[in-house]
Amino acid sequence: MSTEPETGPVERSPVSRRAPRYRAWAVAAVSLVALVVSSVTLARRLDAYNRANPKPIYTFRQIEQPNMRFAGREIRVTDQLDADGRGTVTISYADQTLAVPVSVPTPNQIPGMARHQDWFKMLIFGDRTGMSIDEFQASVDAGDTDLRVIAAVRAPRPGDDEDGLFKVDIDPDSWGFGETMRSAWTFTFHELLPEGGFRTHGPYNFPESGKSLLRRQARALRNGEPIPQRDPDDLIESTWTYDAAFFVMPRPPAITFERQALRNAGWALPVASGSILTLMLSIAWALAPGRPRAS
Repeated sequence: MSTEPETGPVERSPVSRRAPRYRAWAVAAVSLVALVVSSVTLARRLDAYNRANPKPIYTFRQIEQPNMRFAGREIRVTDQLDADGRGTVTISYADQTLAVPVSVPTPNQIPGMARHQDWFKMLIFGDRTGMSIDEFQASVDAGDTDLRVIAAVRAPRPGDDEDGLFKVDIDPDSWGFGETMRSAWTFTFHELLPEGGFRTHGPYNFPESGKSLLRRQARALRNGEPIPQRDPDDLIESTWTYDAAFFVMPRPPAITFERQALRNAGWALPVASGSILTLMLSIAWALAPGRPRAS
């Protein structure tokens, strides 16, 4: 006769019944109110900043043909290059000429201006602020919008290299890295005036990224040194020169912080961010299931 105890079906411990979590719902309600108030305040502050600091919009079009006409005058772009692609690009406009030294030579004999597209582009543009693309085109066709033609030129900063060619001859392995260093570039814009002749803007430096500038300022503050500021020769955001520089850059730029609308957010931004996180956690706390009751 067996003395082992008989085993029956195993019963699972029921889940304990819990009272409603009023404290969690109260925190969620307060977080929701804070989120609504801070979001409305944030939207109003951003709108007020954008209205007080309107950003012009410029529409650009690249000119790909070396022969064209502007303001009733002929434009011709020719180059005088050696076998390695060094030399000058000459812009003939009306009765004047402008010789631009080649800053990024290439031995590849690509026809037209495509050979110089890494550092040189002819652009035509106009101010499109407050207009859609169709409205801008209609304004141009009606002669209500003045168009401008420029030659955008990217070149190495003087003194960076012995030959001023992004170290293409000094160290071929590091040339690609030098091509992506914005601090090594300068930008010059030669504008073709409707009455004839040229007007040169620049050379300009590309502005330092916001993070880099903040690091330098924090380091100077810790060391008791003068707080560094931006170079007065830097390109300025929301200008046509800043936008035109993108066409001769091999990499997109980093943003700067000075002209961002979020700088006017004040307390609304951190409160909105914190209230979203608190609202999510409090709802999760309020709806969490009860714990299993011990057997």
